[in-house]
Amino acid sequence: MPTSPAASAAVPVTPEGTPSIQSTLVLDSRAQAVDLVSPALALCKRFYIYTPPHYGATTDRLPVVYLFRGHEREWINAHEDPSRQGKTVIDVYEELLAQESVGPMLLVFPGISSDDNQWSGMLTNGRAANLPWVKGKLGSGRWEDYFLNDLMPYVDSCYRTNPQARAVDGFSLGGFMAVKIAAQHPGRFQSVGAYDGLYFWDNPRDPQTIAHSDRVFTRSLFAPVYGDPPDPAFGAANNPLNLVRTAEPDALRRLQWLIEYGPESAEPNDSNYYRGSHLQELLAQRGIKNVGGPIPHAHHTWAEADAHMRRTFPLHWQRLHAQL
Repeated sequence: MPTSPAASAAVPVTPEGTPSIQSTLVLDSRAQAVDLVSPALALCKRFYIYTPPHYGATTDRLPVVYLFRGHEREWINAHEDPSRQGKTVIDVYEELLAQESVGPMLLVFPGISSDDNQWSGMLTNGRAANLPWVKGKLGSGRWEDYFLNDLMPYVDSCYRTNPQARAVDGFSLGGFMAVKIAAQHPGRFQSVGAYDGLYFWDNPRDPQTIAHSDRVFTRSLFAPVYGDPPDPAFGAANNPLNLVRTAEPDALRRLQWLIEYGPESAEPNDSNYYRGSHLQELLAQRGIKNVGGPIPHAHHTWAEADAHMRRTFPLHWQRLHAQL
């Protein structure tokens, strides 16, 4: 753990610092936009879904990988940051498919934020979506219910999926979301990955709270989810590190863990090394193997997130294909 864990957070942590929708959007046309009326959120929320080549020519039920970040556009915007050089994660997947490193899978890109990407839902049934400056942007704030009870059943009912072959993965706050939902509901997934996830520091002396020293947890970006002021007990109940510390270890061991993060040399603004390595330590303490670890010379960029998926798509595929 670093001397000052609260200072380590390679992610925008205020509404003012959160990227707005890019002025130049190049959304991957291979992904289909779906507008889903969500009973849980009490609003209409968009997500994107990619079906592999020849999807319509087969009756096979396919594995699904859910990819998180925040706004539904981010994984499929070729210019989400300059590092991508005009490619998206779908290019990564199709290159691997052509090499026969993976087989046919559905890719789903949920939006877990306000439409303007100003407020994150953190894949959590939030405490304060009715704050005056947030009201209306996050609906009811029940993002966990939206994903589990609205979006996943919709995908399973409208596309040929195998509910026994699901993976989750994500970048930055999306890494938080992937680990959080897998640790809370391990029976619903078979594989979980994350690249340079931002996880709040747990309190080793009290696993029911967030560490008091983690100032990131108190940033206004998270107020609609955890309250204003934030509730550390509620935060801990929905925080990946606390969940891994307290969850039933046998259930977690049934998951494949693919947790990667940036190098220590890139801390504090271009890597979440300390938070990622702490998650890996907690997994090891619980007898859970992680296929991953720090990535030398990596950065907190979309090119690195895509590179993470280049490494993990084949591993997700191997685990999910075994369930078919």
